[in-house]
Amino acid sequence: MILEEFLITSFQDVRKKKRVNRLHAVLLDELLNTNPRFAEYNWMFEQRLENDAFGGTFDLDMVGYDNEGNIKVVILDKAYQSSVNKNIKNYANTTIGESARLYYSPECTQIESILFITVMPRIAPMFTKAGKVKGFDDVVKSKNRTKIDDVLEAQYQGVVKSIDLYYDIEDVKNKSTQSEYMEITPNNITPMPVF
Repeated sequence: MILEEFLITSFQDVRKKKRVNRLHAVLLDELLNTNPRFAEYNWMFEQRLENDAFGGTFDLDMVGYDNEGNIKVVILDKAYQSSVNKNIKNYANTTIGESARLYYSPECTQIESILFITVMPRIAPMFTKAGKVKGFDDVVKSKNRTKIDDVLEAQYQGVVKSIDLYYDIEDVKNKSTQSEYMEITPNNITPMPVF
């Protein structure tokens, strides 16, 4: 499955395990296609880190292990659909905190990359509790007001990366109910970067 196929139904089953597993699979495929050096690792989804830097457990979306079982790459992914702007600052704070939990964990002493991969529409609908469209977020504008790349670079010298994959929803402003977004046509998808 390619990212475009995932996005067509990305507004469906938002908190369901099936959708989460599809997201993991499609983003891992995208990553390995553009960055084949990561293909040498053994990839597992939904792994639990038993000892993070804060002395607690941490559920990880995807982990790439070397042949000796060492954690080399961790991917934490998200696919936002609606009401994105109200969570942008919280997402930035969470990213910085989760980076520390992983980077300084005694289980991650050989880690090479911590990747936060987020998929989101450039313009996102906002819904009322009744499922009516109440407005639209300019996600790119909001993200540009909350830049964390320089902070991550200063703290982790390239080990931690925040990757934003944007897309457009065809006729995004011509829909009036949440149900009209259950199948969308995604366009202009940002490709996975090479790094």
